[in-house]
Amino acid sequence: MRDKADERLDQLFAAARAERIDTAALEEHFETRLLARIREQRSESIPWYALAWRMLPAFAVVAAAITIGTFTFAPTRSNDLFAAISGDQDETASSSYLIGE
Repeated sequence: MRDKADERLDQLFAAARAERIDTAALEEHFETRLLARIREQRSESIPWYALAWRMLPAFAVVAAAITIGTFTFAPTRSNDLFAAISGDQDETASSSYLIGE
């Protein structure tokens, strides 16, 4: 019985190999459909995050310029601990003198 099942299975496989699938309907106007699909995908707008990703080098240049400008043009800082407290004392004294207090 096993031999008949194997023979039957071999016949089915041979018939399946011999059968040619008709792909003419799928092949018809393939290039037209493909080009239309590509055109449709290209016409879609670019999402905002892709645009932001493309602008990343410009953002990096701006950040680097701000950092360099901050360290280059920063005023020298005093090492005096009381400079922050007494920095406005002379202005207060002169304004009180002019006001008459």
